[in-house]
Amino acid sequence: MTALAVLVPVKSSDAKSRLSPVLSDSQRKALAASLFRGLMATLTRAGLVASCRVVSSDRRVLDAARSFGATPVIEGSDSGVNAAVLAGVRDARGASEFLVLPSDLPLLRASDLAALLRLRRLGSTVVMAPSLTFDGTNALLFPRAPDFPLSFDSDSFWNHLAGASRLGLTVGVCARKGIMFDVDSPADLRTLAGSGARTESARLARAAAQ
Repeated sequence: MTALAVLVPVKSSDAKSRLSPVLSDSQRKALAASLFRGLMATLTRAGLVASCRVVSSDRRVLDAARSFGATPVIEGSDSGVNAAVLAGVRDARGASEFLVLPSDLPLLRASDLAALLRLRRLGSTVVMAPSLTFDGTNALLFPRAPDFPLSFDSDSFWNHLAGASRLGLTVGVCARKGIMFDVDSPADLRTLAGSGARTESARLARAAAQ
């Protein structure tokens, strides 16, 4: 495989706002921080943290990224996921392909990432993982190309799939729950609480459910 950079965009303000009906502001911040640390730990176990760039305007997030051995990329302000990914692409000048991961994948394992990268080695130029509802993109591996369409917004999975198809790129889809499950809604929080996972974020979810 050619040189890979992992890009993790992290929102700095109003994190996990859709959980506000069930979590206080401080609880949401604690959950977002624990989810991020969990992702960094998984990237460490997968041997990918050294190639990771964390893009955020939150200095605390960037300090945490640095403590794990990832490269912090400073944004002036939150400008959306697409802008954050492009900032990471510009910073990773030596990379020829990029793996974008959100910071809220509490069930992600190193084996899930290995399975995703295996699809790339088997010949897929683009590898994607949808969210469980197939409206979001929970992982996107794409080549350095000026015309590759980033579309981290509504129906991003289908938009990315259509964009890759228009460019004639072969696409592999990694449909593993560890990648497909993210935490956006109160229902997701309840699922995490009942997952049996022994992680910090799962413990916070169980505490919130009591």
